[in-house]
Amino acid sequence: MATESLAPVAAITDLILGTLTIILANRAVNHDQHKRFTALLFGWTFIFIGAYYMIISVIELRYPDGVFGWSLIQFGTFSPTGDGTFDALVFILYGLQASINILTLALALHLPFDLGSGRGWNAAIIGGIGVYAIIMPIVVIFGGFSITVIQSFMIFATSAIWAMIYIRGIVAELVHGDEEARSASKGAGLLLIAFYSGTMIWWLSTVMLANNAWFSGVISQMSESSSIFYLLGVETLWLAGLMPLVVVFLGEGYRTFKKGASLLSVVIFVVAVIGFINYFIDIAVTDILVSCYETECKELPAAYRVWETLTTGVLSFLFVPMLFVYILIQYRLIDTSSDENRNLLRIMILLLLLIVSSSFIEMIQSLIPVPQMVTASLLAIAVAFFIGWEERITGWFVEESADGEAVVGDTILAQSFSKFSVMMSVVLVYIITISWLFAAMGVGA
Repeated sequence: MATESLAPVAAITDLILGTLTIILANRAVNHDQHKRFTALLFGWTFIFIGAYYMIISVIELRYPDGVFGWSLIQFGTFSPTGDGTFDALVFILYGLQASINILTLALALHLPFDLGSGRGWNAAIIGGIGVYAIIMPIVVIFGGFSITVIQSFMIFATSAIWAMIYIRGIVAELVHGDEEARSASKGAGLLLIAFYSGTMIWWLSTVMLANNAWFSGVISQMSESSSIFYLLGVETLWLAGLMPLVVVFLGEGYRTFKKGASLLSVVIFVVAVIGFINYFIDIAVTDILVSCYETECKELPAAYRVWETLTTGVLSFLFVPMLFVYILIQYRLIDTSSDENRNLLRIMILLLLLIVSSSFIEMIQSLIPVPQMVTASLLAIAVAFFIGWEERITGWFVEESADGEAVVGDTILAQSFSKFSVMMSVVLVYIITISWLFAAMGVGA
């Protein structure tokens, strides 16, 4: 049973959302400056995530028989193959991942509210993003790919910032009765799920050290022995998913008991259940996973592929972009008051819903032998529903909410918006250029 990769869908979706978000942020000249800049950060994060998934899609298409795993980039277990094109694509992934990491940290410092102040604060953020995104790819390529694991501490720091904001908000709401504090805790919780759900769904495997058992086989194939600092970085990355899940799960569990369920509580409970099941799936396929570094990789069961696609795939590739758009609109990061912006927003929402629904239907067809006429009918029904209910769906996204009032921060110079976009465009071209150049020169081989 073959399952289609959702990476191309995620690439297209994120690139479209990024482009539209940047247009909306630059167009809203009368909108709150802090919210505009935060939306711009979101837009470029979309662009880099979309570019990352696009490179993944190219690798999957061009090298279908190759083994290309998540740990290759996150933990720096890559060894150049001598194939200039393949090595260049992987180098690009390292550069894009570094940019995504620093953009995510910048978002954590700005959303739900600004953690700094003063004109120099925003200038430092912009400068820090540019310097890091330019230097880090060079450090990884020339310093050894395993050095990328030091970014785990930045990833954990970002997770910790949002977790602390969540704790502060949930305590203020449930202990001190401050209802307005819910906006901050909800925003922090949704951002944690949006950026860390990929590691959250392995929370029980982290607690039971099953991740370590799997990764010990991975590092046994590395040419050099791993230092204690490298292993600490690996553990830190797992903790960056475990810690916020525990915090948000306990907070939402208590809040649900006191006040009832919410969007955040439902999503975090689903993620927790998936993580619980994933641990026992790990146990069931341990022998197969071990075979990959002891003898030859055995074929994983078809049921495992189906489960992985319906959980990890749908969560990371289809649900997370919808969550991003919800945060953008619910917290008024983009201006929805003008008719021109509202029309563009309608295009964004409808495109997102149609892409996600059609991809989900096609994915179901690849997993279950459903006649093509049935899936075509389902797609037609989905299109008719979204067009007929377009105004109501858009209204649900942009309904009046006090959440936008939680996003506060200093103003930023008007010319900084265009300069930031130019800088990120240069960074993107720079990453692609140096990756192809150094791969062609055989660096790291």
